[in-house]
Amino acid sequence: MTTTQPQPVPLDHKQKLTLLEEQQLGRDFEHLSLRIRKRRLVLFFGRAAFADNTKYAYLHALSRQHDYEVLWCTSDDDLATQLEAHQLPVLRMFADLDRTIDILLHAAVALFTVNPNESLNGAVALIGCLAGAKKIQLWHGVSVKRLTLQLISHLGVRDRALRAPWVASTGADVVLSPAQCFDAYWREVFGCRHLLRAGFPRNEVLVREPQTLEMLGAQLPDEVIEPLHDGRPNVLVVPTWQRHHATALTENEFFTQALRFARAHKVNFFFKMHPTYFKRWEGSGVKTDGLVLLDPGVDLYPWLNRFDALVTDYSSIMFDYLLTGRPVLTLDLNPGDHQDFEPDYSLVPEGDFRAPFQPSGFSDCLKRSLFDDRGAQARRDYAGRVFETDPAAASAQVMALVDALVEDSQQPDWNVISM
Repeated sequence: MTTTQPQPVPLDHKQKLTLLEEQQLGRDFEHLSLRIRKRRLVLFFGRAAFADNTKYAYLHALSRQHDYEVLWCTSDDDLATQLEAHQLPVLRMFADLDRTIDILLHAAVALFTVNPNESLNGAVALIGCLAGAKKIQLWHGVSVKRLTLQLISHLGVRDRALRAPWVASTGADVVLSPAQCFDAYWREVFGCRHLLRAGFPRNEVLVREPQTLEMLGAQLPDEVIEPLHDGRPNVLVVPTWQRHHATALTENEFFTQALRFARAHKVNFFFKMHPTYFKRWEGSGVKTDGLVLLDPGVDLYPWLNRFDALVTDYSSIMFDYLLTGRPVLTLDLNPGDHQDFEPDYSLVPEGDFRAPFQPSGFSDCLKRSLFDDRGAQARRDYAGRVFETDPAAASAQVMALVDALVEDSQQPDWNVISM
C-alpha cells in the first residue's frame, strides 16, 4: 500500500507569528544551554504513564550510591503525585516554568525512552534548554519499522508536525543498541554515531522478580489479576501504534475468532492497545468471558512472564517477549500489504523466532503454539542474537555511562591562551 506524503497544514498570520516567536525562544535557550556549566543533575523523561526503559533506569539510579541529583520529569500531575507519595524525586515541568527552565539548562545528562518532542509536550523552548546536556536515547525496543530519518523519502519533511519530532529525536548524543546487528539501523534512524551496547532496562523484570517500586505504574485491578491466576492459558494481544492504517488485530472479525477460541479451549485473552492511546482510554479492566481489555498506559513488563503466548501485528514487544521463552505470533504482512515502509523484517536478523498467521488461520496457529510448541530452542537462539548483553544488567550498564558523563561535565573545559 503506497503512502501519500502529508501536506503541511496552512497557518494564519497569528499562528505563524506565535510559531516564529516560539522557535526563536528555542534557539535562544539552545545558545544558553550550550554555554552554561552543568550541575551534577540527571533527568529522566518517559511517557505519560510511569513505564518503559527510563522508568527502570531511574529507579536503579535511585537505588544505588550516586553523587548527583536525579529527577523524573513529567507534565502529568497525577503521576507526579503518585511518585512523590513514595518519596521519589519529581520535576513537575509546567508547575513553575522558571524553575523548569533553570533545571533543564543546567542538566548534565538527560535520558529518553520516546521522542523528546513527546516527553516535552512539543515545547520547542524546553527542548532547546537541553541542547547542552548529554542526551541518551534508550528508545522502546527493537523494531521492524523504519523510523525518523528513514521516513523522509516516504513522508517528506515539509509538514512541521512530522519534522519537529524528527528534529528533536535526532539530537541524541548516544543511542542504546542491544546488538551489533542493529548498529547501522540506529545510526540511520537517529543520525547518531555513538552507540551504547546494553540491554533494554525494561527487560530486567522478564528475567528476575520485580522490586516493590518497579510495580508503580504496573498495578492491575483485581478483575484482571483474577483470570491471570485461574489456571487457564493466558494470551496477550498487543497491536502496535499505527501512523495511517489499522491492522486486522483491531477488527471485529479478529475479536470474534478470539472469543470463539477462548470458549472452545478455555483460554484467557488480554488485549492491550499501544501506550500512545493512554489518554483516550476509558475501558481499563473491561472484561467479558474469555477477554480482558487492559489499560494502554499500564506497564505490563512485570507481568509478561504470566502470559503463555504473545500475539501482535508487529510491535517491538515481540522481541522482548522472546526472553520469556514462550511463543510469539505475528500477523503475516508482506511488503506493500499494509504500508510501503512497514513492517520490514529485513531490518532484523533472519530467524525462525515467530509464527506468522493470516487472520483466517489465527485459531489453528494459536492452537499449535499453545499445545504443540516446537520452536522454543529457535526462539532462545534468536534472543541471544538480538540481545548480546545480560538482560539483568541493563540498567547498571546504562547508569555506568551516565556516571561517566556526569563526571566529564564537571571537568575544566577551558583553554588559557598566553601571549
